Amino acid sequence: MNPINILFLIYDLERGGPELRLLDFARHFPSDIKMHICVTSKNVSLLPEFLKLNANVKVVPVFKGYLELNKAWKIYKYVKTNRISIINSFGLKELFLSFAIKAFSGWKIKTVYHSVELLHHYGSSQKNLLRFLLKTTKAILCNSEQSMKFIKGFSVPEDKIAVIKNGIDTNCFRRSLHNSQDLKTKYGLRKNEFVLGTIANFRDEKNYPFLIKAFRNLLQRHANLRLICVGGGYLLDEIKEVSRSYGLENNLIFTGYSKDVAEYLSLMNIFVLCSTRESFPNVLLQAMGMEIPIIASNVGGCAEIVDHLKNGILYPSNHLGRFIEAVEILIEDRSFASKLAANARRTVVKKFSLNRMIEEYKAFFRALSERQNDKSG
Repeated sequence: MNPINILFLIYDLERGGPELRLLDFARHFPSDIKMHICVTSKNVSLLPEFLKLNANVKVVPVFKGYLELNKAWKIYKYVKTNRISIINSFGLKELFLSFAIKAFSGWKIKTVYHSVELLHHYGSSQKNLLRFLLKTTKAILCNSEQSMKFIKGFSVPEDKIAVIKNGIDTNCFRRSLHNSQDLKTKYGLRKNEFVLGTIANFRDEKNYPFLIKAFRNLLQRHANLRLICVGGGYLLDEIKEVSRSYGLENNLIFTGYSKDVAEYLSLMNIFVLCSTRESFPNVLLQAMGMEIPIIASNVGGCAEIVDHLKNGILYPSNHLGRFIEAVEILIEDRSFASKLAANARRTVVKKFSLNRMIEEYKAFFRALSERQNDKSG
């Protein structure tokens, strides 16, 4: 059987959902599916991890795809040399590049748009361009039903869309595997302290000001609380300043970026996600796999993961009272919190395993490779 050569066009190789999914592909795809990666920026902190796996990675920084068709031609030459038959793009710029490469190939390349966010930040001109480019793709991959609903709003036929929900390695995300004593010592966590935690980069949609305000209110009634925020990003210094203005320095821990989020999850009594926008957050699956009771804002694909009051708690985004109420329920009713946590672990093992996700992607790309070429592909 001839291998299926796929090029994944992606903006960067930083520690985010799509990038970590590509790492899973590099580890677990079979020999008949050969992956290539082209990064369109210079942000490649994960590159050493890909190179350890002997992944084929090419870095071609592109500022604006429609102004740099010479870069598209450069990528096309790589595509031609390596007999790539499918291009999977993440993001609008990458989708445009895949369209140009397909045109250079005489429409022989099959293109896939991989939708991993709900694109709230797109303006009308960007949405119009996306609408046009989606018509030229062979298929659209979504990681949530919510994302599929959004894509269908661009008049995309349903039979052109596939939904493959994220999965995690449930053998790695297991509380019994992680000893958090060193981290407890590092951050001075005491036995009687109750730890809230979140893992999210410091961006607007992660809603850190809301979380810090809620924590300040909770601390007035629960003096033994600590909050751990794992992540980095452009708003980190600003949020640190907000926490200082509230006088929270002794109760709030900022860890910065971490490669091993499971170790930090093992510190937490409750995991919270306060986002105003999400597609299908991997971090919820990771926390649930670690058997931690979770509280998440009811946005995007979160409700496709969390069954309210059965394996976690959902609250209306930005509703301070409902969020605080949810935290206090889990603080005061440990038996209920344990029940949610156990159900969370069972949910992830049954529905969101890494093996299930990899099998679905393998089936998708094999089926796509077998489809007859046409000009819309």
